[in-house]
Amino acid sequence: MLRIVLLLDSLEVSAWVWEAIYQTMKVERTQIVLAVVNESPKPSGKKSPFIYRFYRWADRKLFLKQPDAFAKKNLKSIPHWKVPELRGKPIQKKYSDYFNSETLAKIKSYQPDLIIRFGFRILRGEILNIAPLGVWSYHHGDPSCFRGGPPCFWEVMKQEETTGVVLQKLNEKLDDGVILYQSWSQTDPLSVQRNANKVFWKSSYFIARVLKQINLEGLESWKKNLGKKEIYLKEKGPILTPPTTSEMLGLWFDLWKRNSLRKNQENSRKPHWEIKVAARKPFQNPLEPNFDFQSVLPPKNDHKKGDFWADPFPVEKGEETWVFYEEFDAKKNKGRICVGKWDGKSLIDRTVALEENWHLSYPFIWEENGSFYLIPESGEADNLFIYEAVDFPYTWKNLGLFFQGEAFDPTIIKTDEGYWLFVNQRPHTGASPFVELNAYFSKSLLKPQWEAHAANPIVSDVRSSRPAGRIFEWEGKLYRPAQDSGKRYGHRIKIQEIQELTLKSYLEKTVRILEPEEAALGTHTFNFSSHWIFSDSYFRR
Repeated sequence: MLRIVLLLDSLEVSAWVWEAIYQTMKVERTQIVLAVVNESPKPSGKKSPFIYRFYRWADRKLFLKQPDAFAKKNLKSIPHWKVPELRGKPIQKKYSDYFNSETLAKIKSYQPDLIIRFGFRILRGEILNIAPLGVWSYHHGDPSCFRGGPPCFWEVMKQEETTGVVLQKLNEKLDDGVILYQSWSQTDPLSVQRNANKVFWKSSYFIARVLKQINLEGLESWKKNLGKKEIYLKEKGPILTPPTTSEMLGLWFDLWKRNSLRKNQENSRKPHWEIKVAARKPFQNPLEPNFDFQSVLPPKNDHKKGDFWADPFPVEKGEETWVFYEEFDAKKNKGRICVGKWDGKSLIDRTVALEENWHLSYPFIWEENGSFYLIPESGEADNLFIYEAVDFPYTWKNLGLFFQGEAFDPTIIKTDEGYWLFVNQRPHTGASPFVELNAYFSKSLLKPQWEAHAANPIVSDVRSSRPAGRIFEWEGKLYRPAQDSGKRYGHRIKIQEIQELTLKSYLEKTVRILEPEEAALGTHTFNFSSHWIFSDSYFRR
């Protein structure tokens, strides 16, 4: 049993902290034995300039996102909260807090294995050493880019593509401890409030994930493995503070100017996707660069303004190549699954294969024992359904619920043990759906009983999490096409080599990056058949 002590400024905490503690309490073989409450909380630095505080107030008023990660909740409202409290005053020196010997002795008497910091200022002294697992704390930012604060602020102002967040074991240096968990989200280009809201909600699950990993591996094994995979920062970002009045005025003006321009461009030029195709020689390595892609365009008289094609999935049946794809209907503002035969020049014999009352996209198609199955994305319905071909490729029958709950871009792979389902999911409704990849295992495809991977989410990085096509094998190795949505949704594709996939572990690495073609803003699908490679490209027109 791991004994945990919390460091707090109050029992009234932000909603994301409440969630983090609640998730921690649900982890097996852990117990929160004490809450140390600061009787004289003090800001970590000087009072921020008025114009910065006014900007944050205005930003929150304009862009308050529900659920609000920073709304106040009392820890006593957590079910079965019976945690004893210890109230005390730290020794305060400029920006740091120390604990006196009496308070340290009381904390030690609870024999903590771990201390988690949700309050107090920069911690110094013996408190960092009295628990075997140390003191864990968050830094809402990527310490290789920005240390200090304010959290999730400078990424917006400096137009960083991603906003990082880490859970770390503290030491005497600021934002320099051992990183226990790390994740990256796409930076909101317009609002610090929205940017922080999704990052803080996501981070509320990190402590529980690390504790579950300790339970899975065993404490000593986890320590050894942590040493092997310890994340060392190649570079350490500067220690930042809130901007001065003149800096904030300049930053605010630049933010307003570029986002006004951005909004004007978005209003005048709507999103548009095109299917791309390139010839592939028999047995040609799909990982080779520089395929000569050409556009596959719908007939002008068959398309309305704002409609587009995307997400191509080719499948071979006999001598014919059929391509399933999303057709977005701008008037209905939703997608449906269409299919056409690829004759080497265009898609012919096209028709609608599937249409529902909700948006359908990413038509993942699977062949097994002579039968074809479609498992398209239906995130809008909050459930995933499987369809079987009654008359391939045009007629499909809904076989029922395939996976319950949110599941973006479902991708299946079969191994000797059974079936793996890869999907994007958010840990909390306030988080982004693009950031985290989860895997589920079932021995059966048609009567699945999905078991969550022990290390879920197996990827927590918007730059490589979301599936971008079928997982494929080449020369004995497995490769997973993944979307890199750091710069924007569907910016480019990364090919991830799956190095390890078991019920308890997952490991992958990037081996190739597919950049969008010249003049395109993005590409987010990569699939191939024996003779063709299909992709797509994103524009604004």
